Amino acid sequence: MAPTSHLDDPFQIPSTVPSIVHTDAINTTTPSSSQSTSGTSTDTDENPNKSKLSRPQLTSRKSSGTNIIPREAPTEAPPQDFPPDDARAMSPRRSTEETDKMLTSARQSIERRAQDMQSGLEAIATQIETVSKNCESLDRQNQALQDAIGDMTRSLSRESLTSKKK
Repeated sequence: MAPTSHLDDPFQIPSTVPSIVHTDAINTTTPSSSQSTSGTSTDTDENPNKSKLSRPQLTSRKSSGTNIIPREAPTEAPPQDFPPDDARAMSPRRSTEETDKMLTSARQSIERRAQDMQSGLEAIATQIETVSKNCESLDRQNQALQDAIGDMTRSLSRESLTSKKK
């Protein structure tokens, strides 16, 4: 069964596409023939246009239309409202109102955290002050006890020295 069109046989050249190489330009003589190939041939002398290769002709195309966009054309699509579970509603593109709301809520949360941290720092500072006061009072009490112990040991050593002398 012979193919009916060029789409059925991929190796068949369609008849609408012109051939690139002319059969006139191909040298069909063999080296054993009597004609010389280095000289000018009689075919090229008779018709000089046949020896040049020709381009295939372009097939007609439909216009793809203009790609020019007028200045008055809107540059952005109009905003659309989508249900909250729609993926398009979860788009990272936000309006200025949404970004302003996010900005104010972020500022408020940062201010709350800063106030919490400041109050925590104040609590730590007061605790440090009370611990340092307790430490100073313990140092005074320790010094008083050391003085008392020193006085007692001296008085005992004096008494022991006087009792041995007797």
